[in-house]
Amino acid sequence: MSSRAMSALARCGLLALLATWVTFGAGCAATTVHSGRPPNLSPNGYEERWHSAFLWGTVPAGSDYDIARICPDGWAQVTVARDPFTLLAGMLTAFLYSPSRVTIVCAVPGDPRLPPPEGYAPNDPDSPIMPNPPGGP
Repeated sequence: MSSRAMSALARCGLLALLATWVTFGAGCAATTVHSGRPPNLSPNGYEERWHSAFLWGTVPAGSDYDIARICPDGWAQVTVARDPFTLLAGMLTAFLYSPSRVTIVCAVPGDPRLPPPEGYAPNDPDSPIMPNPPGGP
């Protein structure tokens, strides 16, 4: 192979690496789920926790998170995102190993006007409607 072809191949590889970095590592690939309860704090060990998965993140490794144990008063939000380190780990293994970061935020305990700790099921016709706050509409 000529040096010109090698140089073109190297440029294409660098461009593919840059495109992957921009797509997955620039902070664009984050998913956040909200329960409807006001956020309080993340429990120790659950802020940007390393979460292992395989095959481009489609097969989780390990067991599920026990949200009821982690946040006994209910959860407010869960975020799954990539960062440069998880992206690098994925790239080095051709995304066969594809980790991400998980952050769990517990809810403020107490207020009976708030949704239940387990949250409402989306599009559930039996979900109760939240009462109006005092002095509200």
